[in-house]
Amino acid sequence: MKVTHVMRVLVVLTGFAALQAPRVYAQSEIDPDHFDSPNTEPFSQSKTKVDVGRAMQNVRFSGKVNLPYSVQCAGKTLPPGNYSLSISSDGKIGRATMNKKGQTFEIPGAVRLPGDSHSRSTILVECIGKIHRLSAIHVKEMEVVFDSDPQVAHTSDAKPGRTEKLLLTLTSPQK
Repeated sequence: MKVTHVMRVLVVLTGFAALQAPRVYAQSEIDPDHFDSPNTEPFSQSKTKVDVGRAMQNVRFSGKVNLPYSVQCAGKTLPPGNYSLSISSDGKIGRATMNKKGQTFEIPGAVRLPGDSHSRSTILVECIGKIHRLSAIHVKEMEVVFDSDPQVAHTSDAKPGRTEKLLLTLTSPQK
């Protein structure tokens, strides 16, 4: 019984000792935003910064693409098959011209800078049920985004929409 009493007293004393320990505070500087540096000149501006409108002006691209299914865009239906594709841009408006065996489809779209200029040239197709819509064409210098048709109502098969990338092959050098 003496041992349990001694143990209780030790636990209580240890608790009091922990409560009486001095508090520790982190050190702080008087002026934390002040750095002594021998070089106080501002950083030089990047020389690679280019005017966006000028960077996309007069862009031309020629390539080929294979559409494995019918694709809708701007009220037109492009049947499946191999197409030659040319894109021209004045910096704001892009025009995609798709040609298949004498049939020519010209589709206007808005131009924007690509999110990743190192990715491959692709055509983005929205797949909603059995409907496929041309969404955008991505090339190194720009993306041409097409005005989508009115939203498609819920499909009967209730599958969620997805976006497919169809690869473009280059037929002439980009300028």
